[in-house]
Amino acid sequence: MKKYLVFLLLLPQWVWCASSSYRTRSYDDKIQTVQLFLNDNQLDYPVMEKNTSDYITIAFDYMSSNYPHLAYKLELCNADWTPSNLDEMEYLEGINEVVADDPIIATNTKFDYAHFSFRLPNENLKPTLSGNYVVKVYDTDDPNKILMTGCFSIDDNQISIDGRVSGKSIYGVNSIYQHLTFDLTFNDKLNPMQEELKVVVRQNGRHDNEVFDVKPTYVKPTSMVFEDERKLSFEGGTEYNVLDFSHRFRYSGKIDRIVYYEPYYHVEVMPGKHEVGKEYSYDKDVDGHFKVHGQDVWSEAEIDYSIVHFVYPREDPWLDGSVYVMGGFNDNWLETKNKMVYNFERKQYELALILKNGGYNYQYVFLPAGASVASNDRTEGSHWETENSYQIYVYYRPLGSNYDHDQLIGFLEIRSQE
Repeated sequence: MKKYLVFLLLLPQWVWCASSSYRTRSYDDKIQTVQLFLNDNQLDYPVMEKNTSDYITIAFDYMSSNYPHLAYKLELCNADWTPSNLDEMEYLEGINEVVADDPIIATNTKFDYAHFSFRLPNENLKPTLSGNYVVKVYDTDDPNKILMTGCFSIDDNQISIDGRVSGKSIYGVNSIYQHLTFDLTFNDKLNPMQEELKVVVRQNGRHDNEVFDVKPTYVKPTSMVFEDERKLSFEGGTEYNVLDFSHRFRYSGKIDRIVYYEPYYHVEVMPGKHEVGKEYSYDKDVDGHFKVHGQDVWSEAEIDYSIVHFVYPREDPWLDGSVYVMGGFNDNWLETKNKMVYNFERKQYELALILKNGGYNYQYVFLPAGASVASNDRTEGSHWETENSYQIYVYYRPLGSNYDHDQLIGFLEIRSQE
């Protein structure tokens, strides 16, 4: 019988720095499962359309039934998620300090936690401008200590975006890469110069291979065409692996078994592998997202946590880089908490994560030493046919204006097989 030595809790303590770019993350090891999504759909990116009924849901758990008094505030950001210089009165209605009260206390679970959830805008606080926003959660007894940050955007939908993905790239035809091209179409009210735009492109919400400030290839009277063969060519990767441990008996996906070792449930994931020369095959996934849910539970308060064990067998460790488990569970960042450690006795990379029960997408990726962009090609294979989603953000700031703010004037998500 396999034994596990369980370490609680989960993440190292992080130090928040106001001068850096914001991102969605916890800075306190007791705050887990940070989620921001559109309306009530956990699988939608947190981008709402201005002047509609849209809202952003913010949710997280405080891993103790003895929780502090928490509050939140908003800050407007630039396209690169650095703080804007605008005064909050210029982009907010309401008092920018809202108590996050009435959490749901977990019942009949192995892990104790208090579940917090709220929506923006709400009756207390409303952002009024388009652009990027960060919500900051803090303890009311120490307002200067930020415990969590969450990023979302408001799109005022002033332009039209049309995009396409093909297997023809600068690296060849039908190699392991995909090439994204897209057009921006303007109207009579807004026809900006290219110097006034900032365009950001992500693949499956990833940050490591994000393309920032890509320039148009052609500028036409009422449109711009983006076809940059280097910046807009992305490794196709492979379909995400799927886990669903929302029920300890009726589980699905790449789960070997779920076992109970006092005092927690452990999810043992099937070993990862790279089948060299294997042809592409489609597996339904949700492009890296995750969804918290539980089967046979009556309320949010009954959804438990489990310790999920990932393994990637290999006779010897790679000496030229590191292996990570990547997915939306940590907003697709490559960091210590999702970096695998090689076990010389078992001859495999290992990682244990404490995750809230539900359905998850994940991939094994390799990050070369000194590099910032990870790859699937070494760990699981890469194919130009892979179904990926691409998110295009278009920001606008007029030249010569004193308006220190990047408006989000367009957002589009497209899929490579559409």
